[in-house]
Amino acid sequence: MEMTFKNYKYKDNLLNFTIEKSKINGITGKDTEELVRIINLKNTYRGKIIIDQEELTKDNINKYKNKISIINEEIDENIKLQTVYDLLYYEIIRRKLKLKNPDKKIKDSIKIVELNQDILKRNIYTLSSSEKKLIQIAMGLLSNPSLIIIIEPFKFLDKINEKKIIMLLNKMKDIYNKTIIFVSNNSNILHKYTTHLIIFKNDKILAEGETDELYKRVDFLTRNKITIPEIVEFTYIAKKKKNINIDYHKDIRDIIKDIYKHV
Repeated sequence: MEMTFKNYKYKDNLLNFTIEKSKINGITGKDTEELVRIINLKNTYRGKIIIDQEELTKDNINKYKNKISIINEEIDENIKLQTVYDLLYYEIIRRKLKLKNPDKKIKDSIKIVELNQDILKRNIYTLSSSEKKLIQIAMGLLSNPSLIIIIEPFKFLDKINEKKIIMLLNKMKDIYNKTIIFVSNNSNILHKYTTHLIIFKNDKILAEGETDELYKRVDFLTRNKITIPEIVEFTYIAKKKKNINIDYHKDIRDIIKDIYKHV
């Protein structure tokens, strides 16, 4: 799903931005939850919204709302449910999803996130952090969404499980053509995994473009108090203060190779 917002009125500003199709997009900045609400079509008819080359109207809005899933930071453990199956079934009811075979859809969603079906019998409170994140993704898949918004995608995960999750999300993007949005203020994560970035601050789009190119604008980002990825900051300092002619990279090993070449 590709979404383009044209002159969308938000407070005293007009927002113009695009969520790129079948890519991992990133959103960062202040009050990003407001931008998420806009993308989730909670506040509509304040400007032109184009979805997959079709303009959003009152007649087709529900069709597109059902194609968007949001995965929050954590499972809501205040819900009085016992098993993983109960949790997924509750999600179907909560979202009023019209499914011919809910049981099959639950099992299919678990299969897509590469979990064993036995996990459906498990108590929610026995799950590890990585299992909880995979269950959240499975919940998000119940509506067969085209756009998946993930809030702080790797919170509480170690590097091994982070890699496992990103491999799964890349598979969903590449094979199933899912559009994914990471909403985070962790610039290291955004720089490493996203290709398109939107920076939202003071109720407006501060900047938008290719992630790599935006994060190279270190002076601009610093002035606007946007966190710089550690690897970009290291490269910037080396280039400016040490006068080393090296390129920006995502992997520290590539930077080390560059330094050996030029020092």
